[in-house]
Amino acid sequence: GYHGVFHHFSDKHIGRYVDEFVFRLNDGNVKRSTLDRIDSIVFGFSGNRLSYKMLVLM
Repeated sequence: GYHGVFHHFSDKHIGRYVDEFVFRLNDGNVKRSTLDRIDSIVFGFSGNRLSYKMLVLM
């Protein structure tokens, strides 16, 4: 959302941005539930190692 819709988040309105994305995920036309999305992210990370060196190079 940050790069696709909004190009700057102001601290003053951060709650409004979060509320909008929560609404999109919870009330929108979503074919996958949030827990299914989290499960797929965790599954994708399992077995992959991220070293500190790789992290700071990103």
